[in-house]
Amino acid sequence: MCVIVAGAGGGIGRAVVAQLHERDIDVVGLDIDGTALDSLPQAIETKQVDLRDSVAVREAVDAIEPYAVISCVGWYQLGALEECSPAELSRHLEANLVAVHTLVQATLPTLRERGGRIVIVGSMAGAVPLPYHGAYSTAKAGLAGYADALRREVGPCGVSVSLVEPGPVQTGLNERAAENLRKKDDSPYAEEYRSFDGYGPRSTDVETVATTVVDATCAVSPNARYRVGARARWLPRLQWLLPSAWFDRLIRLGLPSGILGKLIDGNWRR
Repeated sequence: MCVIVAGAGGGIGRAVVAQLHERDIDVVGLDIDGTALDSLPQAIETKQVDLRDSVAVREAVDAIEPYAVISCVGWYQLGALEECSPAELSRHLEANLVAVHTLVQATLPTLRERGGRIVIVGSMAGAVPLPYHGAYSTAKAGLAGYADALRREVGPCGVSVSLVEPGPVQTGLNERAAENLRKKDDSPYAEEYRSFDGYGPRSTDVETVATTVVDATCAVSPNARYRVGARARWLPRLQWLLPSAWFDRLIRLGLPSGILGKLIDGNWRR
């Protein structure tokens, strides 16, 4: 069995590759970061490719016949939507949504023939949009819609589609996302931005997310959606139960300077 893992050089992707390798599953790792790919086990076949480039992706996977495709791609920067330029919003959509579609579209003919699997790592932020994560939440919400529509289209052909939505994981992604806020002292949101100094939220760990992804890939009857971590499981439920004004206040309390945020990031575990 051959599995393609996109975003193989990132924190979650790297853990997924390792767990697949431990199960003696052939893996082809894709990533734009060649240095990150070089650090994977030598037994792993790797290809450096910009997953936003559909032509490059088709060339990279042309000779591969995967049983499953796993997407662990993702990128974002923190900031208010008011200060997010159209170009920055487009970059979020390309990195978190278009980069998934290029690989799915290139491999679907083979997956259809084999009755294969597609597993996409999204984010809790797609189900519960977060302040100052607006562009990322928008992209991940689009990704959730993409996964649902895709599942309903290819399910009758025998291809399963699963979306894994973890809560915050400490992979370095969140920390890097906050770096650009240090340059915005003149912003009307400067006080809120300062609360993200040292930002490193966590409601689950990398290995738990990776195990969920691998289990979804190997399961006889995979679920359509897996929510990993306390925040990912509870906040979507509360969003439906509470009045909007109450829930909005709860989410704002979950920011780094809020009490809820400190409780979740410090004590909640799966």
